[in-house]
Amino acid sequence: MKACKENRVYEAFGAGTAAIVSPVQSFVYEETTYEVPTDKETGAGKLTTRILNMMTDLQYGRVSRPAW
Repeated sequence: MKACKENRVYEAFGAGTAAIVSPVQSFVYEETTYEVPTDKETGAGKLTTRILNMMTDLQYGRVSRPAW
């Protein structure tokens, strides 16, 4: 919450098997709504979009597994 109040949050997302990657635009804590910056057009930030694209590219075989 402190980081949101200080405008230090750039983006947030949740990830999972069914949702893959879902951007978070806001959250509520102790009756206060905290806004998370997102691209107004896509509803997601640059990192969220990049991760989603990477995951779906892997899922659909458009790229091979990265070598870690």
